[in-house]
Amino acid sequence: MEEIRTSNTTNNHSSVARLSRAVKKFLADAAEDWHFSPTTVAIICVLPFIVALLGASTALMGKSTYKWFTSEDGFAETLQVIFYVASLIMALIAAFRYWRSGEKLIGVLYLGLSGALIFLIGEEISWGQRIFGWETANSFAAVNKQEETNLHNVYGVGSTFKWIQMLVGAYGTIIPLLVWRWSRLQPYRDRLWALVPHYTLIGYFVMMFVWRIYRNLFEPPQDFYFVVSEYNEVLELALALGFFFFLLFQMRKLSNQRSRAAESATN
Repeated sequence: MEEIRTSNTTNNHSSVARLSRAVKKFLADAAEDWHFSPTTVAIICVLPFIVALLGASTALMGKSTYKWFTSEDGFAETLQVIFYVASLIMALIAAFRYWRSGEKLIGVLYLGLSGALIFLIGEEISWGQRIFGWETANSFAAVNKQEETNLHNVYGVGSTFKWIQMLVGAYGTIIPLLVWRWSRLQPYRDRLWALVPHYTLIGYFVMMFVWRIYRNLFEPPQDFYFVVSEYNEVLELALALGFFFFLLFQMRKLSNQRSRAAESATN
């Protein structure tokens, strides 16, 4: 019996050691792509789950705290706008740099992403209505469930945005896995990271992907309808962070390429 316990202990230690080595290798490989330290990459990896946990924690603190976190112009939505604005600036810089480097198609795609981010920002702030306080046109107020100047709250249109969110989540979950793990794509991996979120960012997209599958296909329990429906704002914050880090990765990547080009020119 003692020998069995000793053997089990040894196997457990061996499993922990293998897992530790795998995590260290994962972080070291990712850090090389990011040009960050492994510790910084680890923080990036776990941050979306911290956001999700924080949102759930505010729900447990009471309705008023949860509404502060998830309501219109609340904490989560304000942060979304901030991260989308930062992402927009980086997307425009990336478009310019890719275009100048001869990657004109990628530059155009980043211009398209910039346009999508402008649309997202506009929708989040109702195109400035809540900032400047103009009145909603009667014809628009009649079809908008919040009686504001935006499209995602128009009756019959909002469901389209929900499916788009699911597709964005699917893209940021499935495609990075293919680029990372499919051996046939390995020779093109460095180039593909210009168009695909890095595999360390999957957490930011997979939660929205799974959440939208659930919310688009099923109704939440009536007793928890408010909590469940408003939790989407928490995951939208995680998604906004995903866009931010995707573009931060591009900035790091492009800056490193410029540094290497300058070194080559000097030598």
